[in-house]
Amino acid sequence: MHRILICIAIAVALTLGSTHVNAQTLTPGFLEYEGEQIYYEVTGTGPPVILSHGLGGNHAIWYQQVPALSQDYQVITWDQRGFGRSTNTGGNASPMTAVRDLKALMDHLKIEKAHLVGQSMGGWAVMGFALEMPQRVISLTLADTIGGIYTREIEELFDAFIQKAMRSLPPDKLPITQHPAVGRRISETDPAKAFLYKQIGSMAPPPPSNMGLLLRQTVYDPGRILALRLPVLFIVGEQDEIFPQAAIREAARQVRDAQVRLIPDTGHSPYFESPEEWNDIVLGFLKKHTKEDE
Repeated sequence: MHRILICIAIAVALTLGSTHVNAQTLTPGFLEYEGEQIYYEVTGTGPPVILSHGLGGNHAIWYQQVPALSQDYQVITWDQRGFGRSTNTGGNASPMTAVRDLKALMDHLKIEKAHLVGQSMGGWAVMGFALEMPQRVISLTLADTIGGIYTREIEELFDAFIQKAMRSLPPDKLPITQHPAVGRRISETDPAKAFLYKQIGSMAPPPPSNMGLLLRQTVYDPGRILALRLPVLFIVGEQDEIFPQAAIREAARQVRDAQVRLIPDTGHSPYFESPEEWNDIVLGFLKKHTKEDE
């Protein structure tokens, strides 16, 4: 299974081309924690950057970020419980177990502080961790996610999407180049890449069926969020229908001094759809706040 994922990532990377050679090596591993096996990969050296995937992904979904970020950073990708190669034998995967798993992973890798990046569902993990252990966070990037931040406006927008999704076909019943997490442009102009998104997500057992409900029910305390003293960046795709611009900007207003960056002509997954622009934005943010943390 893992070999297949690696082969797909390599094939696409070769197709897209590269302007330079990355000589970094990748080290895979498993963390045994609370009776589960948590899979992770470490690439590169430097200040740690931990990438937490969304509901439709796993560690392999970051194949366009790892080569770019690992030039200057130690990049850690991992699978949340029940995703990719991580187990969920206890059936208790949730946003809060992801917070605990993230802490255990940092402890296991002897990482004192890290830049945390969360895509969609991954935003709950990194925001929850930041609220519990802000002293171990250098910066926080919330990509197309509200990360457990709810106001009445956000609740209305998210509930409207949920109602629409319930009336729609599930992703595995849609045409092969369509997925709720991928924007129209890539589906129309790069159908092979849009199909790859679905394939990466399919190369593991289906994610926990109740995870969407758990995300809706996991609401972080507004006072604690406002009290955070961390650099926070929100990224949103212009055409994101899951967490639209209005929801992301409303979430950002609840966080002190948060920045918002919009990536044009992308849906819910700009990191996948427009990786060069996404990487440039994130690298600029990481570089600025790595220097400030030194």
